[in-house]
Amino acid sequence: MYEVKLDAFEGPLDLLLHLIQKYEIDIYDIPMKELTEQYLSYIHQMKILEINVASEYLVMASELLMIKSKLLLPTPPSDIDELEDDPREDLVRQLIEYQNYKEYAQLLNEKKNDREQIFVKKPADLSKFEAVHDKRAPLDLNMTDLIIAYQRTKKRQRFNQPQNVTVNEDSYTIEMATSKIREELSNKKSYHFFESLPTDLSIPVLVTMFLAVLEMMKLRQIDVFQQHQFGEITINRGVNYVSE
Repeated sequence: MYEVKLDAFEGPLDLLLHLIQKYEIDIYDIPMKELTEQYLSYIHQMKILEINVASEYLVMASELLMIKSKLLLPTPPSDIDELEDDPREDLVRQLIEYQNYKEYAQLLNEKKNDREQIFVKKPADLSKFEAVHDKRAPLDLNMTDLIIAYQRTKKRQRFNQPQNVTVNEDSYTIEMATSKIREELSNKKSYHFFESLPTDLSIPVLVTMFLAVLEMMKLRQIDVFQQHQFGEITINRGVNYVSE
């Protein structure tokens, strides 16, 4: 089963709309003589007709001739004062309805073409990047907690006078800070982070200590816990802890 189109038209109504637009005919006041002649002229010019499609055009031609004949018939004198139905009314209704459907179809086709220009990436499985939480922890320590703890420790340093900043080569490395943490955990399974820090700790050394804590947390060599917000930070041996 296949559909055969008549030249560039989808059917008889499509052909009538083309003729109306071509000859600038008022669709609400169609001159049936001119429209019918143009329609029949187009039908006669066709050389080969597919019978199933051609029948639709021939049926419309007969309807146009019928409407044209009704308009040519004289009106009986007794019916002059009575309001009669315009024989073109049903044809006008069909043309307007078809015109609306055609415009909507064109709009939907444009949206379809626009949608075909959009390519959507399939969602990727990122479950393997999810963090593994230790359910033993009463309260896990996150990055925000470490930053707050860092600020608290920094405030402990009281500077009565402005300090001169001197950029020197790093003398306290992450390896040294890591060894310090391992030393604290050598004879015990956990210790309090703040209690182990000296009161005269410099800012570069403090930053290095926090970097070492973050690195060992990432490697699961230590676990960091807090019983409550802004509380003491407790460092425990992690599942991958290896003593020196």
